[in-house]
Parts: sequence; structure tokens; C-alpha cells
Amino acid sequence: MSTRAAILGFLRLEPASGYLLRKRFEGSVGSFWRVTQSQIYRELHVLERDGLVVSEREPGEGKPDRFVYSLSRRGEAELDAWLEAPVEPVYLRHPLLLKLAFAAEMEPRALDEVLTHYGESLSATRSEYAARLTMKEIFSLARSKREATLWRLSIEHGLAWCDAELAWIERARRSLRPARGAR
Repeated sequence: MSTRAAILGFLRLEPASGYLLRKRFEGSVGSFWRVTQSQIYRELHVLERDGLVVSEREPGEGKPDRFVYSLSRRGEAELDAWLEAPVEPVYLRHPLLLKLAFAAEMEPRALDEVLTHYGESLSATRSEYAARLTMKEIFSLARSKREATLWRLSIEHGLAWCDAELAWIERARRSLRPARGAR
């Protein structure tokens, strides 16, 4: 439902083609919600079939025609209902934690490399989040100061999550480091 709702949300901001929707995902919510171009088009077709969006063909002027989608009244109502519905806690499916559950026989150095690699990739993700806070193209779509604040808060949540994960990685690495003289 969330990809569907995100598309409805973007279309509430402005009518858009599938290509533009992909750019909107990458530029705004891409730090915490990733989709492929094919997922977007598949969902747009379902939304149109269900009467939640309408499309209009625009001539391509030397390029293939494109379809621009906009929200219908039913789409507005579904988006509002989704926004007002309670959110359940996230159930964690964390590949690293699953790996740790079975890593007792792993060489300490190899396990430390796994943790180090995860920490490095997480640091890169954190850098992406930090860069998003200064990207004007993200906040230029905001229709109000409140909307920009909500978007900023979602990015800051990603930063806080990365910081917590990175602190945990360092604690785990220290805890798993073999004592001096131990094998």
C-alpha cells in the first residue's frame, strides 16, 4: 500500500508522468522508500483501472507520447484515508542480525570485516541523508513551510537511525574483539 500511497501523494503535489514520479521518488523519499520504474508504471495502471488517477496523453514532439497522471476525487479520498490510518510499528528484518545469530563459529577477523563493511556502507547512506537536507530540489516542491518541515523530519529520522546503527556497530566490534593473548 505504501508505494501506491506515495504515488497518490506525489500526484496531489502535481500531475506527473511515470518518469517524473521516478525522479520525485529518488529526490525526496528515496532515502527511505525505493521503487523501480516498472513498479511505478505497474502501480499507475492499477490506480487508473481503480479510478484513483486519470491520465492524459501528451504528444512527444519528436519523442514518444507520454502519459501525465493526476489524482481523481477517489484518489484524494484514498490518500486521505491512508494518511489518517494508524501506523503499526515496523517489524525488523535485519540481514546483519540474522547473520550474527549464526556467526558463533566464524573467525573473529572475518566477522569484524562484515561489521566494518556494513558500517562503511551505512556511513555512505548517512552521507546521502545529510546531503538531502541541503538539496533545494527536494524542498522546492513543498507547498508550505509545514510540509517542508515534515519532509525535513523524515530525513532527520534517517540520520538518527544511521547514527544509532553506527554506534551499535562500534559497540559490537569492541565487544567481539578477542582479548589480548586469546586466539
